[in-house]
Amino acid sequence: MRHVVTLTITSSIGLVSLFAVDLIDLYFLTLLENQAIIAALGFAAGIMFFNMSFSIGLSIAMSATVAKAIGAKENNQARGLALNNFIFSVSFTSVVAAITWLFKTPLLALIGASGEALLYADQYLAIILPSLPFLAIAMSGSALLRAMGSPKLSMLAMLSGSAVNVILDPIFIFGLDMGIEGAAIASVFARLAVGSMALYFIYAKHDFYCAFNFSIFLQHLRNILTIAIPAMATQLATPFANAYMTYEIAKFGESYMAGWSVTGRITPGVFGVIFALSAAVGPIYAQNYGAKDFSRVRKTLYDSCLFVTCYCVVAAVIFYLSIDALIIWFGASDDGAAFMRFVAIWIGPAFSFYGFLFVANAAFNNLGYPLVSTAFNFAKATVGTVPFVMIGVSYMGADGVFMGNTLGNLVFGIAALSCCFYIINKLDQQPIGARNYG
Repeated sequence: MRHVVTLTITSSIGLVSLFAVDLIDLYFLTLLENQAIIAALGFAAGIMFFNMSFSIGLSIAMSATVAKAIGAKENNQARGLALNNFIFSVSFTSVVAAITWLFKTPLLALIGASGEALLYADQYLAIILPSLPFLAIAMSGSALLRAMGSPKLSMLAMLSGSAVNVILDPIFIFGLDMGIEGAAIASVFARLAVGSMALYFIYAKHDFYCAFNFSIFLQHLRNILTIAIPAMATQLATPFANAYMTYEIAKFGESYMAGWSVTGRITPGVFGVIFALSAAVGPIYAQNYGAKDFSRVRKTLYDSCLFVTCYCVVAAVIFYLSIDALIIWFGASDDGAAFMRFVAIWIGPAFSFYGFLFVANAAFNNLGYPLVSTAFNFAKATVGTVPFVMIGVSYMGADGVFMGNTLGNLVFGIAALSCCFYIINKLDQQPIGARNYG
């Protein structure tokens, strides 16, 4: 349990600092007292969530492939995998960023953006989308540092981004009078800072150099894609669900959309520990799987679930007690404020069961069952979201969007966790010679 908590806390500080970049943008932009800008951030987040999911999936591939090589004492293999993961990540996300940039306006309209909110969101995305490769470097670099046993360096790299954003946001937004475009520019510099710091720690501090070899790259690419494709597909399911919920919320007007935007920026910061947990325990699963120690694999899953439950209870209580202050701080009003108060009541159960799904997916990805992870995430994003939200909206209006999603989290969180325990027990019962650890 101590190992899980230590890795999670150090990882969460870094990850929460990454989410804090968006939260800092939101805070400074609320000072402009323009609801359309706040709503625009919500729409932009719906598109950026898809792009970030690619980076998360690629960081999972980095962690899983390198951690297995380290666990098997194959250090040269680990160095080569790290380099080739970086090369593939930058290449892939550059293509994704270009395609998304070209179609950003129709994509925003597709999820309900219109009027001033559409204009502001389009301006924001035009600047921040080209920085997606830098985000991929930042997240993969952070994952690599954790896999190498340096979670504190990973944390420091992530914190550098928040520091840069705090300094640059007021300069660009107010000092240069650039508004939402200034916030986007500050975020680009923040991503550059995290990526640069991570690379410095990896290559200058750890001396993890490896010469590029194209034939080895092609050999490693198969291993990378085996993890990366299902991991990215798994991560894409969540933004699909978020985009659908954004579309439903947008029907109720700009005030609700502003409340949704504020909530969507605050909750990752509050519950980012849960996201960090799934990333932090990945190398633990992989290394113990490689060492054939299934008792520790099982214990990691138990400890992770206990941590999720305890953390969500505490965080939900604090969030509920702070909601009125947050509403004032971020300038939410009328329907948006009422929506935020409703979310505060049910946020604990929503993230507890969602956390179970994240923990199970981390195990699936590192135990040789990435397609199971993909299946659960897509099931949750579709049949676990759309019908639940539709029913919720029909009975509860805008509040039903969040309540429907919470019920979907409950059903699929428990189902994924049950399946995970079944797979671990099945692997443990296999003859040693029949087990596949590659």
